[in-house]
Amino acid sequence: MRRVSSVVGVAAALTTMSVMASPAWSAPCVSAPVATYTAAGFSCSVDGLTFSNVVVNTTVSNGGSVTLGNFTPVNPLPGEFGLLLNYTALAPAANSTADITWTYNVAGNFINDAFLALAGNTTGSGQAQASEVLSNGVTLSLLAPGTTVATFTPTSSLFVMKDQIDFVGATGGSSTTSALTNAFSLVPAPIVGAGLPGLVAACGGLIGLARRRRRRAA
Repeated sequence: MRRVSSVVGVAAALTTMSVMASPAWSAPCVSAPVATYTAAGFSCSVDGLTFSNVVVNTTVSNGGSVTLGNFTPVNPLPGEFGLLLNYTALAPAANSTADITWTYNVAGNFINDAFLALAGNTTGSGQAQASEVLSNGVTLSLLAPGTTVATFTPTSSLFVMKDQIDFVGATGGSSTTSALTNAFSLVPAPIVGAGLPGLVAACGGLIGLARRRRRRAA
């Protein structure tokens, strides 16, 4: 009897570990002001991805300006899900800058790529750039408005640091941006998702064997 109990215990423990490995449930992400997303303890989910610990900061100089709008859940490409930050950043003249930093945690079983997009326009010596550094060492970079994607080994969570800057050189011009998007795609669990059902089945077989031996002994 002790043998059956120990096998059941192993199966139960492994099932519990699988559940614990999944991101904690949170309410669906909806379009809402930046202040809602950056409130202490806030988190939300978009199609299996959970976003939390969102922080947004702005810095301007020489007449630059930034007006923050809303975060909105998006699906920019098939299989890509994430958040779009609406805002207005303007560097209007020579030597002016407008800078936004955006950091957060994202979790999901399992994340295997990141999508970055920047919307805006420039004139003269104005430039609009965006960069992103992920905690797994992957970086994404845009030297002008556009999109880029990076793929990597699947992971269950990432800390993301983004920086978007508009600036104008000494010869004048302007730079304006209006949206910064970050999205991710998911793949099935590479180990736990495939291995756990087989392991549980094996445990079931051991339980049946133990019961048959017990009946013969009786």
